[in-house]
Amino acid sequence: MQRLFEFTDFLEKEGIAPTFHKIETAGTEPEVIINGKKVLMFSSNNYLGLALHPKVIAKAKEALEKHGLGPGGSRFLCGNIDILDELDKETAELVGTEDAVTLPTGYMANVAVFKAIMDPIIGIFPYRKGEGVIFSDEFNHGSIVDGCRLSYAEKVIFRHNDLSDLEKKLKRSSLRRHKMIVTEGVFSPWGEFAPLPEILELAKKYNAVFMVDDAHGVGAVGKTGGGAVEHFGLRGQVDIVMGSFDKALGGMGGFLASGKKLAEHLRVAARPNILSSAVSGVLAGGLIEAIKICRSEEGIKLRSQLSANADYLRKNFNALGFKIVGNGEVPVTPVFIGEESKSIRLADRLLEYGIYSPSFRWPAVPKGESRIRITPMATHKKEHLDALLHAFGKVKEEFKL
Repeated sequence: MQRLFEFTDFLEKEGIAPTFHKIETAGTEPEVIINGKKVLMFSSNNYLGLALHPKVIAKAKEALEKHGLGPGGSRFLCGNIDILDELDKETAELVGTEDAVTLPTGYMANVAVFKAIMDPIIGIFPYRKGEGVIFSDEFNHGSIVDGCRLSYAEKVIFRHNDLSDLEKKLKRSSLRRHKMIVTEGVFSPWGEFAPLPEILELAKKYNAVFMVDDAHGVGAVGKTGGGAVEHFGLRGQVDIVMGSFDKALGGMGGFLASGKKLAEHLRVAARPNILSSAVSGVLAGGLIEAIKICRSEEGIKLRSQLSANADYLRKNFNALGFKIVGNGEVPVTPVFIGEESKSIRLADRLLEYGIYSPSFRWPAVPKGESRIRITPMATHKKEHLDALLHAFGKVKEEFKL
């Protein structure tokens, strides 16, 4: 039993154990209450501020009255309420695919997809164990890592956004019957896009299924909020677009969007879809409205404000002498700190100055590369941004950064 606690003992010894602060108000708003004190929220992924949008709340209440709190079970057996078909349709239209399968969490979507596509018997490509290979970016999200591990396919890791390394490894596996490439669309800890057009060309060249995890892109980037795939003009060209509803769309859940035939396969082959309860009706009602707002003129204005807020922060962080991770193309703004213990102490000090943005550190990023990942929202006002910058100016002097 003692071995079970080695990890938490190690975190405590190193002084890097996480602190779970209790937020006493809606945690998605620019201003929140923590321990009875008003602080500014800069770690919420509610990019467009839709979590408490009046129209979204109204539709969620309407769905709650009709469908109640839960869906009644899995869609496969008893929970395929009509509003879920509408959510599938709206999701597919948002990211430019023929169909989509929605699930209660983004984690579940990534855990579901690789086994359903790459494994024998239930896979879309039935084959003997060991004939398939998944190529995954080294910095892909942990849910992708977990999903890949559930598959019998061989896992090949390529260097982050390194096209030459990816092609070299694809060449080595050119005789393998079934190949799949997976990358994130927006790498939030690194504040950058993946080179999707170039990866798509490699996928075509080596006859590989191409999947993009666009959790941080959907809603936040692209003209109509279609994400990184839309940003690069690739709507309808990527085999699978994975996304989440709990970031720019302000809700909770995940999805796998694809062509019609592949989506039909996923509905019956993805184990989380048939063995877990469906998205609730109340959540689906709010999400459908959030997607409609995202694609509307209001959504365009919100993304414009989000981009302006991110640009303002990057410009002023640079003026203060901080190192910003990434090339500034995506809203998330990671401020590089380095040592884990210093990053934690700095985040604690920021909280004392009224800024909530915890340390983003190992194992989420490599050791020694911790950062404070600032996630601006469209609903942040200039005075919020200036307060954040003022606090960072203070800690820069105190920590001699």
